[in-house]
Amino acid sequence: MKKAFLSLALLACGLVTYGQAIRYQDDTVYHKVGYLYYHITSDSTVELSPMQCPDGHCDSYPEPTHVPATVTIFGCEYTVNRIGYQAFRNSGESLFTITLPPTIEEIGVEAFKNGKAPITLPESVRLIEKGAFANRRSSGHMEVFHIPAGVEYIAEDAFSGTQIKRFTVDPANPHYVAVDSVALCNSDTTLLLAYAALNEASQYTVPATVRRIALGAFAQNIHLRTLVLPDGLREIGAELTRGSRLQKLRIPASVCRIESSLHDTASSAFNLTVDPASRHYRMEGNRLMSYDGDTLLQVLGAQGEYSVPTGVRVLCNGLFYTNKNLTKVILPDGLTAIGDWAFAYSTADVRLPSSLQRIGEAAFIENTGIKKVSLPNLTYMGKDAFYLSSLEEVDSLLSLRDIPSDAFSTSNLRLLNWGDQVETLGAYALSYTRFPVRPKVMPASLRCLGFHAYTPRSRTISITFIGRVDTIGEEALRCRILHLRDTHMPYIYPSALNETDTVYTPCGYAEAFERGIPHPDHVVFADWCHPEGIADSEAQPAAVLYPNPARGSFTVSGLPEGETLLTLTDLAGRTLLRQTISGPTATIDAATLPAGPYLVTLAYPQGSSSQKLILQ
Repeated sequence: MKKAFLSLALLACGLVTYGQAIRYQDDTVYHKVGYLYYHITSDSTVELSPMQCPDGHCDSYPEPTHVPATVTIFGCEYTVNRIGYQAFRNSGESLFTITLPPTIEEIGVEAFKNGKAPITLPESVRLIEKGAFANRRSSGHMEVFHIPAGVEYIAEDAFSGTQIKRFTVDPANPHYVAVDSVALCNSDTTLLLAYAALNEASQYTVPATVRRIALGAFAQNIHLRTLVLPDGLREIGAELTRGSRLQKLRIPASVCRIESSLHDTASSAFNLTVDPASRHYRMEGNRLMSYDGDTLLQVLGAQGEYSVPTGVRVLCNGLFYTNKNLTKVILPDGLTAIGDWAFAYSTADVRLPSSLQRIGEAAFIENTGIKKVSLPNLTYMGKDAFYLSSLEEVDSLLSLRDIPSDAFSTSNLRLLNWGDQVETLGAYALSYTRFPVRPKVMPASLRCLGFHAYTPRSRTISITFIGRVDTIGEEALRCRILHLRDTHMPYIYPSALNETDTVYTPCGYAEAFERGIPHPDHVVFADWCHPEGIADSEAQPAAVLYPNPARGSFTVSGLPEGETLLTLTDLAGRTLLRQTISGPTATIDAATLPAGPYLVTLAYPQGSSSQKLILQ
């Protein structure tokens, strides 16, 4: 409805030219006016967008940059009222100043993150979103950050790691105050949002009224050595002192929630204690744990080979983040969850137990130690989970329905045994992995491939969909032949077929597919009536297991001529049976195996497939 309304508004203004419009991967349209890009958000407003990269070329911001109050697009005038998502992220020293107009009301997510240019907020600003000014480096021009009177909302981590010396807040602002010019708090000082990271004091005492410290409030502080937390404090947000040089911290008995590890370096020189009266947390040697021993939050001085204690079920967010001193981490059976960024940028080889059910966002991003995992009970995986890691093999991925964006992107992944329950591949989920160049059969359950979801490092031979796939995203595939077997007409981005020569459709539907799907001129649509009769189609065999459930033995049929290697593994990833089959049908003796669920993997010259089997 919104898109239709905007289209009518543009028609009313008169379309002068489409030369300035750029359509990006998520169907968002950006308009270049002067040297900046904008996205239309209503019939009268636009937000400033990041620099775009048409034809692979990114423009750069001029020095200095002045954001206008209004812009004209297709003959209509729009008010610039928002700095959009990551609009000036990573803006460096070349941007000596960024001048914002008095029309800006909202500073979007990560709008100025990691930048250096000094920013003065206009009086019109009402909203400052997540990470808007996070990790801003000192440039010598931004010692004071002023919050205008009209600001009504500041996200918790809006200033996480921001390097300034002082905060000031307009006295007329009813929502926020600056305590001693170093702490940005809500009006009743129960929430401490941020601390001035360049304040030169070596010790700071948090105000007695504070009940929650926000995410990353003391991050990147280079001077603070001792942080005194008040009795009465209830919650400590994630990444409390990330990147700081803190040496001493005591957890009061009143603290009932700690959202992540407290200190990323976690050296043995870090003096961490817990009030003995606490019934929520305790120190056990060099470990900070939940009082019941269920969650491990901090390990001081971890190095070499480290064993997580038996009984721990949850590893906290950021637990071993950036730890280069660990070579191996042994996790206990019964562990169910690994938090966000837990082993990010670590060198540790980590052996994951089969009990694992949850892996958090970026948990193993750029981890250079992990090689093989078996994840039969995993039901949730966060984005970037193994991005740029050394992971090579994933076995028994039998319970995960959604593989998120960048989950395995640019890793060393060569083998992925996923079950027939995966429904979604997110953007870049399997892109630029090291899969061997051979035909690939997607699970029958697969419904959607996101942007660049399966883009191998080199062009594959063929990809086959055997289920009712709904969406094939922009540049999602890189294949010579695409088989759409037993499926309806999916939504295919034209660019998904850029490197495809032939698309085989269900029998009798080639013409309908060709008419209904925009595609490059070179793509040929052909009927797939009898897979074995299509030259060079490299169709995969449709193997059948029966009976299923089985008792004592089961039969495999529908195999190709020649040899097939059958491997049977349990849900812990252990191989219990390996047998070579010759011919299209074979009966497998399983009388010695205990009852329960198994994964049967069939490997043949054309590729491989996996199916679940229940033995009774």
